[in-house]
Amino acid sequence: MDMAQTGTTRRLWINSIPHEMLAYIFKWSSCDSSSASDSHTPAIPEILSQVCFLWRELAHSTPALWTELTLNAASTRDSNGKEMLTQWLSRSRRVDIVLRVRKGTDVMETICAHSHLWRRCVISLPWFTLMNFFAMGPLRTPLLEELVVEIQPDSLAGAYPSHLLVNAGRTVLEDCNHLKSVRLAILPSFPLESLHSFFPWHNLTEVTFQRPGVHPALIKHVFTHCKSLVRLKIWTAYWRILDFSMHYADNYCLEHLESFELEADVRPLVHMLRSIRLPALKSLSLTGVANDDEEKYPVHPPLAKALMDLQEHSQFDLTTLKLSGLLDFSKSNSLLPDDVLRFVATTPGVTNLVLKCRLGGCVWPF
Repeated sequence: MDMAQTGTTRRLWINSIPHEMLAYIFKWSSCDSSSASDSHTPAIPEILSQVCFLWRELAHSTPALWTELTLNAASTRDSNGKEMLTQWLSRSRRVDIVLRVRKGTDVMETICAHSHLWRRCVISLPWFTLMNFFAMGPLRTPLLEELVVEIQPDSLAGAYPSHLLVNAGRTVLEDCNHLKSVRLAILPSFPLESLHSFFPWHNLTEVTFQRPGVHPALIKHVFTHCKSLVRLKIWTAYWRILDFSMHYADNYCLEHLESFELEADVRPLVHMLRSIRLPALKSLSLTGVANDDEEKYPVHPPLAKALMDLQEHSQFDLTTLKLSGLLDFSKSNSLLPDDVLRFVATTPGVTNLVLKCRLGGCVWPF
């Protein structure tokens, strides 16, 4: 048998596989592939669709091949690039999007035109481009389950125009009844009014605020409106700079919260712990962020008192307690071992206790 016949036989053999199995092979072969707008190399699904007519029809009718899309730069300004992006999105019944671009509002317009397909959306943009994203007007997102919004460090921030390239109105994610998880990492100077109506906060079960942080007022907003939360993770700062504070209020209660992770310097730690009520809490993790100026600005009440206030308000039954960087014998604002023992005595259900103290600027197991 010559080589031509062998190749033909092989092609005929693989095409005889049931289409469901062949589609599964396609999905497996492209599981680590995504469409990258700055790459001249076609993604695996595009390569598969160019082999033959059968594979093209099968690839285009297999939405699972087109459910992950990563854009690393905005090089889709030409009509061919935009058409490719539109085709990719239209072949998916739902799509997980990771958008990391420096500029390129045209890319966002194309992606936002298909917002009804978003399932998981990760947006990482510099300040000006992010502000344009928040000026896209209403977007239908009935499939959206998870949203991540991050701001990128940008050395060219001062070179951007003062006006927005898009101004369709404030972005509002409509019909996103399946949205449960949100992660935000934007500067505290970000306009709060753009976030308050961005999506339905009351449906969320998981919220993460990570570096570079958010405005402290947004933390108040979470405790007031996110009554379905089960997990909450916060990194926060800027409280002294913004002269921001919290005091105990009945509406700062999250009745269903089971896991709370808080990383901050002593001022926001004290303000939050003394102000909230978490009756269902099972896991509490507190991490102190080193701040050389904190001794200059004593916080009242002390951290130990704020921790006891949290237990008195909540009456929870913890099983996990993690304290890191808060036991520092050189600082008056820190916890002492007796403070920890006193608190643990009020929560006898703790079976997982992790303590790390700060010595010489480093955090060590206690």
